[in-house]
Amino acid sequence: MGPRGMVRDVRSDAAAGIVVLGWRSAEDGLFLKARGQDEDIRIVCHCGRCHWIIREQFSLGQVLLALTCHNCGQRASFVMEGVSLPAP
Repeated sequence: MGPRGMVRDVRSDAAAGIVVLGWRSAEDGLFLKARGQDEDIRIVCHCGRCHWIIREQFSLGQVLLALTCHNCGQRASFVMEGVSLPAP
């Protein structure tokens, strides 16, 4: 992930179409490295919170990063690129 000083807040409902290359969760929120972006993106829920329950879902050759807001339950999902299934 990029330098921690370069972060842009994006509301989850305005983040449709983001393709995730990597992610990290920290005390101050969920940070995504997205294709075509020089800076990290912090996903902010419509309720104003930045804390998410995070799942990686592997299905039919596609990997999704599935999010649920820890505060209000709002959901969001993003396609992940460059991720393969974990070894059995």
